[in-house]
Order: sequence, then C-alpha cells, then structure tokens
Amino acid sequence: MILTGTGDGKRKDCWRPRRVGVPSGLLYYKYFPLWKAFLEELGAEVVESGKTTRAILSAGVSKAENESCLPVKVFYGHALALRGRVDALFIPRLVSVEKKTHTCPKLLGLPDLVRAAAEDMPPIICPTIDFHHSLWQNYRAVYRVGRLFTANPIRILRAGWRAWRHHREYRRRLAEGWEPLAAMRGEQGDRLAEGRRLRVAVMGHHYNVFDTFTTMSLLDRLRGMGVDIITQDMVPERWREEELKRLPKQIYWNYERELAGSLLACVSRRLVDGIIFVISFACGPDSMVHVLCDQERKRLGRIPMLTLVIDEHTGEAGLITRIEAFVDMLKRVHEGKADRTERELVRA
Repeated sequence: MILTGTGDGKRKDCWRPRRVGVPSGLLYYKYFPLWKAFLEELGAEVVESGKTTRAILSAGVSKAENESCLPVKVFYGHALALRGRVDALFIPRLVSVEKKTHTCPKLLGLPDLVRAAAEDMPPIICPTIDFHHSLWQNYRAVYRVGRLFTANPIRILRAGWRAWRHHREYRRRLAEGWEPLAAMRGEQGDRLAEGRRLRVAVMGHHYNVFDTFTTMSLLDRLRGMGVDIITQDMVPERWREEELKRLPKQIYWNYERELAGSLLACVSRRLVDGIIFVISFACGPDSMVHVLCDQERKRLGRIPMLTLVIDEHTGEAGLITRIEAFVDMLKRVHEGKADRTERELVRA
C-alpha cells in the first residue's frame, strides 16, 4: 500500500486520518459497501461526495484530459468535491480481481491521476489489489491500510470480515433486483423487475448504468414506460461463465468479462425482449467488447439491441427519443407475438 500525497509516499506513524472521503464514481457502485464497512470498523468517518451534478461534471472536465472517458471525468469531479472536507481520499489501485485478466488502464493509474488533478488534493490511501500475485500479498495490502488507523491486528482482521459480509449482502440484493442506493443502505426500495410484461436488459458498467446524472435517469424512465429491467448483477454467475467459454478467445479485462457474459446469457437464454447497451465514448475496452457481443448476438438470435454511447455532450432530448422509440418497437413486437399466439389458440 502506498499512501500518496504525503511527500515521500510512506506511512506517517503520527498521522491518523479520521475523515476519509470516497468519490462516488467509477467502482463506487460496485464496492462502496465493502470499503465503507472496513473503514468504519477501523474508526474512520466515511464521507461520500454525493450524487453527480452538473457542477461536479464541469469541475472534472476542466481537470481531465480531453481523451479521457466520461466516467474518469466524473470521478475527477467527485474527488475535487471532497477537498477541504476530509483528511484523506480512499482510491484503491485495482490491477486485477481475477487470474489472467486486468482491469481497465484508467483504474491502474487512477490514484496518480487524481493526485495530479490539483495541488491541494488530500493524501490518497491507495492499496494495490492484484490477483496475479498470491492472496497473502493482497492481505498485506489491506493490513497496511488498517495500520493507518489502528495498531491492533485483531481489529483489522475483524474489519476485513465485517466488510466482506457487507459486500456479499450487497451483491445478493443487487442480484435480486434492488436499486443500488437502496441495496447499499439496506433500505426497502423499488425493484428494477416487478413483473411487468416487457423486459429489457440494461447492460454496461455500474458507473455507466447507475449514475442517474450521466444516464439522465435511464432506469427510472424505462420503469415509467412499463418495462422490467435486468442488469448484469441479476444474471447468475454460472450462466455468464458458460457463455464466456463459447467465445474463441478469453476476454482480457475483468469487468468486460462480466459484462459480455451477462449480455450473451440474456441472448442465448432469451431472458429479455431487448437489450440497451450503455458504453462511454473513448472507452477502448467497451468498444471492442461491444463489437464482439453484437456479432455473437446476431449468431445466437436476433434480440433487438440499442447502443447508447454517452459523453459530457450527450443531449437529453436525443437520448430520450431513442429510448422511447426502442421501447415502442419492442412493445409492438411483443403485442404482435401475443396476437399470433391468440389466433393459433383459437384455430386449435
């Protein structure tokens, strides 16, 4: 674990962060309950940057390189919003979360990118998680984070177990169709699938699908149109792995593997009436996986798919028009199938 932003990059024994900020971007929707439970068990107060707003996006765009994808620009804005409010930022460096694969390059360099965003950034706690190495090395990275808050190894171990339990519960709730914010807080919120007659898979990374500002409340709009929503978390892992084994070559990126396996499972098992694929402009892995999935979709069965490419210039009117047209088409197809079935039953 390297604590950046403190001059020599080494841990200061006399320094104990009390308020730790977690930017609400990128992997926030995937791991925040895990991080929050771990830090709170160690005695830290966890501060979130809140929902994405126009001001946060504008701040991130002003600091990020033009070639950066939208999620990175949003993350910059969330990190900048925490300046002056916390003692340190928690931004893990995720190299790999599965053997023989890597995360996106933006996640590997994220702590360094944020540190360089502005001169007055808080220190950054950035444990390196890399499953190419042994589990022991990853445990040591987590232990070094704990040592920033306490010298008691038992307390650090207890914090790790508590965090893992929260993470498993969060994943279970997502698999059952709970909204992410409700699942994080253990609240009784609306489910994405409630038995409506039309079912659409909304596929994309968590930071693309669940950020209500950048997607302009895509999930809420779909539910308002009478659509049940399936996300990649709701597709069983064994189904995803079965689909990935059919591909001619293993996908190199961790999270793109999950995405591709979920999408192809929806197609091959006819789980949905249509698919909305949300990707970020300028994201190389997304672009390649999109082409691969589109080819496999056509081979397995022509379930309609709408691709939404989003960036900071995406207009709300155009996006809504495309979604409404897509859902209207699916409803017409669905009604046509129902009418044909009814006529066949009458003739029988």
